[in-house]
Order: sequence, then structure tokens, then C-alpha cells
Amino acid sequence: MIHTQWTSACSDMGILMQQEDEHSLRVEIPSTTASQFYYRTNDECIDVTDDLRKLVRPSDTLDERAIYSILQFGAAIPPLSPWKEIGRIVPGRNTTFRDNPVRIEEADFPRDQVLDQDCRSLELDQQIVIVLDALDHALLAARQRHPIVILFSGGIDSGLLAARAAALGLQDTLLVNYCFGSDDAESLLAEQMAKHLGLSFHRIQDDGSGADVEEVLKNAGRDYRTPFCDHSAVPTGKLVRSVIGTYGSEYAMFDGTGADGAFGLFGRSRQWQKLHSLPSGLRGIGSFGYQLFRLWQENSKSEYWLRLLRRASQHRFPLSAIAQNPLDGIAYHVPKQVSLEVESMGISWLHSISPEDPHLQLAAADLSLVCSGIFAQKSKSLFAASDIDIIYPYLSPEMVRIAFSSGNWQGADQEAKWLLKAALARHVPAEMVYRPKSGFVAPMSEKFKSEAFHTAFDKVCTGESPLSPFLEERFFKAVREKLTKEGLLPAQTINLVWAVIFVSEWLDQVTSAATIESRGMTVCK
Repeated sequence: MIHTQWTSACSDMGILMQQEDEHSLRVEIPSTTASQFYYRTNDECIDVTDDLRKLVRPSDTLDERAIYSILQFGAAIPPLSPWKEIGRIVPGRNTTFRDNPVRIEEADFPRDQVLDQDCRSLELDQQIVIVLDALDHALLAARQRHPIVILFSGGIDSGLLAARAAALGLQDTLLVNYCFGSDDAESLLAEQMAKHLGLSFHRIQDDGSGADVEEVLKNAGRDYRTPFCDHSAVPTGKLVRSVIGTYGSEYAMFDGTGADGAFGLFGRSRQWQKLHSLPSGLRGIGSFGYQLFRLWQENSKSEYWLRLLRRASQHRFPLSAIAQNPLDGIAYHVPKQVSLEVESMGISWLHSISPEDPHLQLAAADLSLVCSGIFAQKSKSLFAASDIDIIYPYLSPEMVRIAFSSGNWQGADQEAKWLLKAALARHVPAEMVYRPKSGFVAPMSEKFKSEAFHTAFDKVCTGESPLSPFLEERFFKAVREKLTKEGLLPAQTINLVWAVIFVSEWLDQVTSAATIESRGMTVCK
């Protein structure tokens, strides 16, 4: 018997669910979908769902491969899930479940390739038309059902969505912005852009109280369907909850996640390939120096360069470029054969979903694992629980094909997101486009003062975290002391600290909920 349980995720672009009878289920999932599907089997039946938490049982065992992947890359590389007993349907593959007897069949479906036409000779105007046609199609299709809300930072990605909504005459489109304080220059510029476009602008203010950190950590298992590592889940959580409470399901939500991976990494890909061309011995010396001099606790040029050498020493390209930190062997550890297995698994999956051109492999990795598996998860679960449509147009299969094509277009290596910037500059003043841009990141030095954060951190430092078997307690005690003294830490160290705290709380809460609800679970017995 095959049991299925999923939500509106099946309406996501490109997902195919075909159940011919109760004995067979065929699933096709694009490599860049934000929806994640998991399964659990025994000798008699298969249970499939888009909510990992529904499959968890109290006796399940953490999979050290998945835990390593989450801590190193920010998300579990498919087909891994945090528990050995649960598998994940692999994005970018055709998976068929059959019972009597129970078995799973997998096959790669055709990779996302470049467009059919010869793209190298396209002029900028032609490039822009191709991208805008895809965005316009997504906006108009959504507007047929509901008015549109755009999660609006005022940056290139959401700015271009807003500009196209205005150009298409969708004047009832709402732009919702998150502001980190009265001196948040990005929020002020976003408001100016909204006025220029003639669209309604709504600002959500960060009050600096730390309540948003408490909301995320204390309800991690309730609010999020899967663990991921990104501390901007804090402001995103407050933004999304406010949008849900204010606008409800009568609106379609647009999120600009994916544009960086699609159009922003071609130059960076060349840089990482050059880094990997250095002798392995030199990369190894840099890696050792990073650890020897404890550079994880200081902001400096040495920390920056040796961090890159360490990542290039520990992983093959493109995994080295998407690794979230250089702290494997310093802050956490797994047996060497485990990290090698994850490495091989990741490379194999990425090669199966990426065009053969090495120049495009970083874009494929970033879109599929980072943008889809990390960034989109900050909002996906929250919106899914509210039955509100959330659309990621830069992650659509059509946009991915365009992105892979654009790697060969003139300008791809010259400036990140050159194409989107040129398109946006046709709608708003150039100074709103060609400028330094700050990321959507909360002031974590202030957020880390939250009582909820310190309570969760203490569990890590005293060995009470589900992740404790994988963690180096001395590292976290040293970080705890430095944070108490308000010491400044490198960004990737802060990322890892948040990741451990959030994932620990998520695992603890999901396991506890499974213990309480185990008698009423609908998974196969």
C-alpha cells in the first residue's frame, strides 16, 4: 500500500505526482523546487509526504551523514534526511514507488539545458526580453487568481519584480518591506523605489527586542518542515508572519529568492576554479594555518584568505564554493569516511542536474541546494501552513534554463546580475540600481543577546543538544564567552553558531512532538 499526504506543494511549477492505482506512484520534482518530499518504507507499505515531521518516530536514529551535510552545507544533500529511517525524493530525478513487493525505482530525467537558440551572440536588449518574458508570465498567471504581494527589499531581484508588475499595469500590487531600524538605508531606498514605480509600500519594523529570535527558536519544530541553516530566518519569520496576518490567502506572494544563484555567480565560478588550480599542498597549508591560529574568532584578511583555502582543501568544486563555513574538524566532526561519502553523494547529484559545462556547475549547485534548500525554506513552511501561494519565479524551470543559457551571454563574467541590473535600470533611476547593496541580514550581535538564544546555547555548551555527539564543546564554550564579552566574530562563525542552535532546537522539538503523537501518527505501521 502507498499512502500519500501533501499540501498545495503539488501546485509548484514543474512538480508531477501521478498515482495510477494504490500500488504505484510516480514523482517528478525539478531540481530547484522549494518543496521537499520524503518517504518511509517497510515490507508492506510506503508513506510519502511533503512534511518531513509527519514521518518521524520517537525511536528514529539521527543520520550522521545528513547532520554533517546540514552543518557544512546548510541543508541535507538529497536523498538524505536527518533520520536514517526516512529518505528524501531526489530533486531532478524521476522516482517511482511500487508495492507488492515494496520497491523504489529512480532514473534521471533530462537535465535543465540551455535554450535551443545560439545564445552567445545575443545583444543585451535581446537578453533582457527573454528574462522579462518569463517574469511577466509568472506575474500575470498569478494575478489571474489573486492580487500580488511582493516581499520587497528594494534590491535588484525584488525590484525587478515590482518594476514589471508596474509596467504590466498591476497597480494593486503591494510591496512589503522589512526595516531593521530608523537608520536602515536599504528600507528608505526601497520606499523611494516604490514611490517611483507608483506601487503601494508597507513597512514592517524590527523593534530590536529579541522577541523575533524567541519566536523562531521556541517554535522551530512547529513552524518549519525541515532544518536549514540561515540566521536571516529571524527577520524573514517576522516578515512572513506579519504578511500572513495582514493580507491572508486572498493574495499571491512573490519572493525573489534564486536570482543570485541564477545570474550572479558566473564570475565567482571562475575565481573558485582558479583557487582549485593552486597546488594541493598550498591549499593544505592554508587550511592548517586557519585552524592553528584559531582564525575563526577574528575578522581579518588572514581569516578571509585562509578560510577560502581551507574550504578549497576540504571539498571539490563546486561544493567548496557553497560550503557555509570552514569549521569541519574545528567546531564539529564526523568520521572521515562519512564526510567522503557525503562529498561523493553531493558531486554525483550535482553532476546529474547540471549542464556539462563546468562554468555552469556553481549556478546549478547554488540554485538547487542553497537557494531552494536553504533560502526558500525561510518562508516556504510558514506560507504552506497558511494556505497562501508563495511563488519563487527565479527558481522556475523556465528561468533556470534561461540562467544556464545566460552563462554564455556577453556580460556574464563582468558583473554579477548584470542582466537583471540592466533590466531594472530601464524602470528606475540608475543610482537605485548600480550601488553597493547590503544583504538581508539581521544585526546578529544584538539578536544574540536574546534570553531564548542564550538558553538554547547553554544546552549546546553542556552537551544537552541532539547534536552534541557531533560537536566540539570547547569551541562553543569559547564562542559563548566571546559573545558574552561582545567580541566580533567572522560571519561564517556566526552562521555556524546560529545553525547549531536552530537545528538543535528543531530536532529536539520535532522528536518530542513525535513522542507525544506517536499513537496517532498516520505513517505506515
